[in-house]
Amino acid sequence: MTNTTYVAGQATLFPFTPPKHSDNLCIPVQTWEFLCHTLYLKRYPFLLGPKGCGKSSIAKELADAMGMEYFAFDMGQAFKPKKMFVGGLIIGDGGKTKAVRSEFFKAFVSTKPTLIFLDELTRTPMVAANFLMTILDRQQSYIYDEDSGKRYNKGENVRFVAAGNVGFAYVSTQRLDTAFKVRLNYLTAEEEAALIRARFPKVSRDAATQLAKVAEVLRLAEQKETLSVSLSTRQVLDAAAYIPLGYRLDEVIERVILTNYVITGEEMVARSLIQTL
Repeated sequence: MTNTTYVAGQATLFPFTPPKHSDNLCIPVQTWEFLCHTLYLKRYPFLLGPKGCGKSSIAKELADAMGMEYFAFDMGQAFKPKKMFVGGLIIGDGGKTKAVRSEFFKAFVSTKPTLIFLDELTRTPMVAANFLMTILDRQQSYIYDEDSGKRYNKGENVRFVAAGNVGFAYVSTQRLDTAFKVRLNYLTAEEEAALIRARFPKVSRDAATQLAKVAEVLRLAEQKETLSVSLSTRQVLDAAAYIPLGYRLDEVIERVILTNYVITGEEMVARSLIQTL
């Protein structure tokens, strides 16, 4: 395949080479290219994975790499779907009622290449389900405004990426036949150690390896329900940032890593797991 610039609406006509993502993102090449091709083919990727594995970062990187404007919405907060998806009415000058469109509506009807990220899709309230059925329908994607009695079609160059946590049932998964589900997970200990070293070259190889192993053990415990809180890649990198400043690894684990388990009352459990390394 030859290089080409992404042109929305021409996915099946021209060869396409997936664009590169930034050095800030660590993702398997095959997964990244599949996501780019999915958007190129006008499909909607649905990213499934545990909290903190990088779903939001991937969505933003996709928008940047594909040259698209980016809008993110937390679907777990869609308890007032009309207000979120359409907007509301206000009394304007002269006492006339006028519509004020929501940010989602403006992004949905945009004529520019636009990527709308639907975060926490698996937590969507039931009241928002009907809106999503028409919004995510690739054949006739639209929003119906009952106040004006008009149907507004999705912009030709607008695409969706959704994300959800494993273990939760999306209220209308059976209707979401246009989404291609992509399973994501945390980086392996080796990959995470390499990422730490790439972000913070002054962190020794041993320290990076140990910190990555700590994260791996705590995540495995969360998967086994020994712990209720996992550890995101972002939190691991936040911890690693202290090491070039002169903090020892044990200090970083104590002051940064273990504090994530204080509120849940699981600090002693997490501490005992780390001590087995």
